[in-house]
Amino acid sequence: MEANTALPHRIPRLTKSSSTASTGGASVKSVSVIGAHPLGTLRVHEPVDSMMEEEDDDDDGPPPLDPLVGRGTQQQHKTSQASLSSSLISSNRESLRHNMGGGDVVLILDLPELFTVGYDSLSFTAKHFGGVRDIPPGPHFFWVAHASGLSARCGFWIVATGVDTVHVMQWDKFNEVLSESARAEARIQADNLDTFHSKLVPYSDPSAVNAAQGNLLPSASERNFKMWEQLTGSISEGVLSRITGQLRDNWTVHTSDRVNGSILMTAEMELDRSISTSLIKTRELNFTFSQQSKTYTIGNTGADRTLDATDATPYITSLIDNSNNGLTPDDIIGDFQFAYVVGMHLGNDSCIQQWWHMLLKLILRAYLLPARRPVLAAAFIRSIAAQLSYSTSWLDGSVLDYSESQTKDLRLALTVYKRRLDELLLGLGTQVSPDQLSVGTAFSGLEAMVVSELDWDLRGDYLRRGNVMMEDGEQVELEIADFEDEDERGEWAPEVVELDESGRQRDLVSWND
Repeated sequence: MEANTALPHRIPRLTKSSSTASTGGASVKSVSVIGAHPLGTLRVHEPVDSMMEEEDDDDDGPPPLDPLVGRGTQQQHKTSQASLSSSLISSNRESLRHNMGGGDVVLILDLPELFTVGYDSLSFTAKHFGGVRDIPPGPHFFWVAHASGLSARCGFWIVATGVDTVHVMQWDKFNEVLSESARAEARIQADNLDTFHSKLVPYSDPSAVNAAQGNLLPSASERNFKMWEQLTGSISEGVLSRITGQLRDNWTVHTSDRVNGSILMTAEMELDRSISTSLIKTRELNFTFSQQSKTYTIGNTGADRTLDATDATPYITSLIDNSNNGLTPDDIIGDFQFAYVVGMHLGNDSCIQQWWHMLLKLILRAYLLPARRPVLAAAFIRSIAAQLSYSTSWLDGSVLDYSESQTKDLRLALTVYKRRLDELLLGLGTQVSPDQLSVGTAFSGLEAMVVSELDWDLRGDYLRRGNVMMEDGEQVELEIADFEDEDERGEWAPEVVELDESGRQRDLVSWND
């Protein structure tokens, strides 16, 4: 494998076009073959003669059928079938190991000659890419795309175990997607790993495959890995299986995947039309928080319903506390992190829409969460800080570029959240716990980041009404309604008065009485 000498510091942004352009390009030769499998991918794993010797010469009929199942044994039959399915899944998920040391290995077979490859916080254009070695424990995301950047992207997750596991994926050049390699082929590659292990890309520095051109300093490599840990620290095998619906070691995703229950955006409809002739099957991603659900229940009335409608804390905690859901706080944070990573790296608009929904409608409207679930609230805030910092420093395009109106809403939501958090912590006084204080510390880090990298002032010192001088010298009176909802509960809130039977305010002097 040969990596380009100038390793980009930013992951390139996905540009969409017609999918009729081949991802193979001029580097793929056209060879006439017969059969359903690409040339060179078939291997004989067991000689036919050995199988024939074991057959019964007197057997000239079909194999016997399974014994008939009566009504009384139907449940037992179902149980045995479930056990068999479970054992098959367990067998299919049996991990392949290697003895080269250093960490997990990812192999991608049959990838076209010149392709853009990305994993975690790095991406580069490579020739004859084979895979990555020395992968540290934890969740990792890999994706590939044509070097022109004009095609959809596909990727997959792994969760490195730290016990030198081999993950084998294969490029399907007919459908232009990644999928798991055949089990037999994966085992052959794992068994022969010692012959090409040293030629694989080192995880910490993909440019080091050409020793003289390695230019990623150890400090930069450590910085990239720490950022990735902040972005994906709560993503687990359970989170990946629940969202993707795939029970395997390598969870595949694609630009065209859709979030279950989301509203199809214009960009997504355009993408669907562009790949309508492809054999790619659009899959649904299942997140905990549906974009169609409400944070309040119709059964609640009065102040309880108002609280649920204006504060998402009861809605979030009710899902965690419901034992039927089987959710933990880490599962919910993992949803948030998954939506961001897949949305930004694959250009998946549906995941970006899910990220904005969780951020603006739930996380930054859960004002009581720092008091009731401070560990969860602090983890959310640290994830937001990492994601916004990653957008501005690591990616070629920021998540804030997707919507100007949502970016404005985010700035206002952060300002309101800061005010509510300060009020809550001051109100707790000496009763505040260390975990609750950690929420304030986490938000201070987020505030420092948006001030330095986005030039946002979250102190909330905004002019409500006043005179503004225009460029031509004319003075006009303006009133800003950005914080109108917040003003309803603060120093600008209208005074609540008591009325009498005639609709007049009580406790006032009346000259008519």
